[in-house]
Amino acid sequence: MIDLAHPLVRPQEFPMKGYRTLTLNLAAAVLGVLIATDWAALADPVTAGAIVTALGLANSVLRYFTDGPIGGASTRG
Repeated sequence: MIDLAHPLVRPQEFPMKGYRTLTLNLAAAVLGVLIATDWAALADPVTAGAIVTALGLANSVLRYFTDGPIGGASTRG
């Protein structure tokens, strides 16, 4: 018989623990991939500059349309 009170069965009733550790480990993994990537083989400097510019503009547009805290609900009505 399945124990419906077990945390693995009903995780919504148990707050996530260790998210800071998980976040740090994911950041370390991403950083490792970024460091190991041969960026010169993927894109020339002009293309890389265009990509970085587009990402910056996209983030600015998203920030303009959002005003809530990270992970929180929007404060707009």
